Amino acid sequence: MILNKKILAAIFGDANEFCGREDVLHALIYYHIVQSGLSSTQVARELSIANKKIDLVVFDGSINGQFYGTNIKPKCFIEVKGGAYGNRNALADEISFDGYCTDMDKLKQEAEDGTEAWFICVDMLELGRALSTNLVQKVQNQCRIRNISFAYYCQGENYYYYAPLTNTQSNEQVSLISRKSHLDMRKIFNLNNSHFSKMVSTLLKINGHEANTTAALYELFRKSGLGTKQISLETYFSFAKKPGSTMHDRPDLVLFDEHFDGLFNLYKNGNRNMSNDAHKLKSIKSIIEVKGSNVMNSLGLKARMHKYVSDIEKLHNWQSMAKSKGCDNLPACFFCLDGHSTPLPRSSFQQLIDLSAGNQLVYISHNGVELAGF
Repeated sequence: MILNKKILAAIFGDANEFCGREDVLHALIYYHIVQSGLSSTQVARELSIANKKIDLVVFDGSINGQFYGTNIKPKCFIEVKGGAYGNRNALADEISFDGYCTDMDKLKQEAEDGTEAWFICVDMLELGRALSTNLVQKVQNQCRIRNISFAYYCQGENYYYYAPLTNTQSNEQVSLISRKSHLDMRKIFNLNNSHFSKMVSTLLKINGHEANTTAALYELFRKSGLGTKQISLETYFSFAKKPGSTMHDRPDLVLFDEHFDGLFNLYKNGNRNMSNDAHKLKSIKSIIEVKGSNVMNSLGLKARMHKYVSDIEKLHNWQSMAKSKGCDNLPACFFCLDGHSTPLPRSSFQQLIDLSAGNQLVYISHNGVELAGF
């Protein structure tokens, strides 16, 4: 099995450390699967298969990162449910009274064909527990009739519920280990950092969703010493709105200092009158925008540059909004993975440096790595 008791114990130990978007759960599951010995070129995020987008898909080594449009049969499918939906617990929104969730049907066909398939749920206690013991059993029953393995964890508990198809269900101990580290971007984005060098060579092999690039960055930060409480994906802040819109402007990654408590969600205890913005801004250390995917690899120079410039402008806009809330001199980084056989012309790269105006820039291509602003 791809997901065994040891890996799940580590996943749920990390899941105990934060309250935030489901995307963080995806990234830490990716991280622990890779830590178990698989290559990053075997684990795809947000992969479309038969018109269904699956949270995580694991392949054997023959895939070698070529996820987009592959005909290679996966070894494991994983759907995840949990996290914060504004002030709400995602499980309360997505799990019905009889234990059913629509995401189960994404896995049904593959599971019936004999492929390992998992439905993983995490209850964010900060937002109120969503699944009672009785409802957990109903979820497990819904999974079993679809040949899906199931695992559930509620934050604050020492055990998780383990219900693989191959064994009877049991309660297994969680690995509750907390880590943290001072953030130094200059040491992390450095070719003398073996973790960074390895990530660069791996990313250049991958052709898939941008979420793969983000997950690889999450892995890099974890391997460089940062803890679960310090790394958030798609983080909401009440004040951060897109220009001329009521929609939130969410950085792809937000990094926090070693003292932060992992409360990435919008509202304390899910109370819409208690914003977490000030709490997060006190500990925020950097925001990162990411570009790098099969979609970007299909674009010409003009279209690529338009996307790159848009992300750089997004960072400046976000810094301006944060400054209006008392967060001065917030570092920002644009991380660009360019899978084209021919990298950007020097003049185009210089344009990105100029537009970044002192913000950090990481540009990775088949010609090497360019760093600016460090």
